[in-house]
Amino acid sequence: MGMAEKGSKALRKLKSVAQKRASSLPAGNLINAVVDQVNQFETGIKQTVDGVQDKVKGLQANLLKMYQANKELEQENRELSKTMVRLEKDNAHLTMQLDRTQMELDVLKAKLENIGKLVSGYEESIAAVTRSNKPKRK
Repeated sequence: MGMAEKGSKALRKLKSVAQKRASSLPAGNLINAVVDQVNQFETGIKQTVDGVQDKVKGLQANLLKMYQANKELEQENRELSKTMVRLEKDNAHLTMQLDRTQMELDVLKAKLENIGKLVSGYEESIAAVTRSNKPKRK
């Protein structure tokens, strides 16, 4: 039995005894008035305790909701972290592919420039041969 219950039980006994003896005492009305005030005080305390208990229950419910929301956020964060790691790997792979493609493009560009130079050289040679093969007019 808790302290509050023991105190409440003792207070009830005291009130009961006081009310029984009040009728035989000259100040019985005063004793009954004091008992009534004690009853009102006790009722006020019970209402206050009930209000505090309701608030505690509300706070516990809110705390539980916050705990559950936190767990959900932690799970979402873990999933997002995994996704981020996967995306970083994909990005690294794509960057390597892009670099490789750029190098291949540079090689093809150089080959194209060389082909262009060869074609220009052939055109100049053909033009020179054509000029030298033309009959000279006298």
